Amino acid sequence: MPIHDKTKRIVAGGLLSGFLIIGGCGQQPQTGTPQGAPPEVAVVTVQSKPLVMTTELAGRTSANRAAEVRPQVGGIIQKRLFTEGSDVKSGQVLYRIDPAPYQAALDNAKAALSRSEANLQAIRLKANRLKELLTAKAVRTTTTRQRR
Repeated sequence: MPIHDKTKRIVAGGLLSGFLIIGGCGQQPQTGTPQGAPPEVAVVTVQSKPLVMTTELAGRTSANRAAEVRPQVGGIIQKRLFTEGSDVKSGQVLYRIDPAPYQAALDNAKAALSRSEANLQAIRLKANRLKELLTAKAVRTTTTRQRR
């Protein structure tokens, strides 16, 4: 930086400082009370009262305890036997489910049992006959084991 630029900056800074000093030396107007008189003071009595602060916030709530009701069997629900949101007791019947598929399965199982009981006598006779033939060595037992 050349010397004459540095000199210009110093002179400009000195002039600015001089103007600020001269401008600050003026008389200030007197405000308030004259010398020696007591100052005026405002007095406020403080009272305590409750303050209600309200804040509205958006949010979600969820139950701290929730129960999932699941059926132990599948089927068509014919009737709900409780009121939603009400308390229920352990073992309480909650739904009436269509019994037709279960009745059909029960009837099918009873029929299979009857068929098996009807065949039982014939199978017992055959088992007794084979037992007699085995003791008389008229038949021999077969083995399904193969040698390798």
